Amino acid sequence: MDEKIRVTINKIRLLAEQNSEFSKEMRKLFGKTASAFDVSINSSLSSDIIAIRSALEIRANASITYNFVKDQRLRDQLIIDNLRMENAALNLQCIEAERFYVFCVNAFYQVENIINYFYHSAFPEIEVLLKEIEGATQDERNDFKFRRTGKEQNVSSIPVAHKINAFFNAYLPGEGPLKWSIGTLRQVRNEGEHRCDVIREEKEGSNNMYKFFKCKTFDNVRNDLIKFVSAIEYNLSKKEELDSVITSKLPSICYVLLRGNSVQLPNILFEKVKHLNKGDKVVLTVIGDKIIDVS
Repeated sequence: MDEKIRVTINKIRLLAEQNSEFSKEMRKLFGKTASAFDVSINSSLSSDIIAIRSALEIRANASITYNFVKDQRLRDQLIIDNLRMENAALNLQCIEAERFYVFCVNAFYQVENIINYFYHSAFPEIEVLLKEIEGATQDERNDFKFRRTGKEQNVSSIPVAHKINAFFNAYLPGEGPLKWSIGTLRQVRNEGEHRCDVIREEKEGSNNMYKFFKCKTFDNVRNDLIKFVSAIEYNLSKKEELDSVITSKLPSICYVLLRGNSVQLPNILFEKVKHLNKGDKVVLTVIGDKIIDVS
């Protein structure tokens, strides 16, 4: 089968799985013959990996299960992208450069979705989230420092490069090489396969993506993705709500009790407690020892 036709069919299958009206129309047009239509629209894709692999013509096994992701639809998409990534590595009918490009692109799709999931889960209020990204990227250079445009309505509207930098700066400050690897996956996706082929042929060692293609392999990228996702999972697992009390209150500064110690409440959260007084009870939302919200 022609590869372009195969890609189109896979897109139709995915759309049918995600849109019940489209699925019904496709059933009317062709009948229930394609394997993808045997996957129930209302069932969990991740509960039946065999069905996903059959529908998408995938032979590989998932390298990440994403069991910690509570949103069913997002978890399904993450698993599909992971299976496509791993299938690209096994697709020996394509040249290695093409397989590696597809592998990296699908790895980045997982990075983008999981970083959005982290920040949406950890900072559900957009104003608090924006201040978190601003604070975590303030030491970045030039365009890598996040600045608001006024159009940010949710986590998805914040450029992914800023979210990646913010996460590494705040939660993995000592993982410079991993930060570079995960960040470069975004560049690979943006450049496109043809441009990546050109870069591979360059001899200019200062080109960031040239360096990436020279040193990274399927195993490298897979391991980097697993490390990144594991860090997301670890930090989300540390999120908890703790009863606290205001220990001290000044006109623009507030101190609260956290695990037996009086600590300053982040300035971005002061607005939420400015009407309260010393001794008032509050509930802190924390990740480790980092206060991310108060109520």
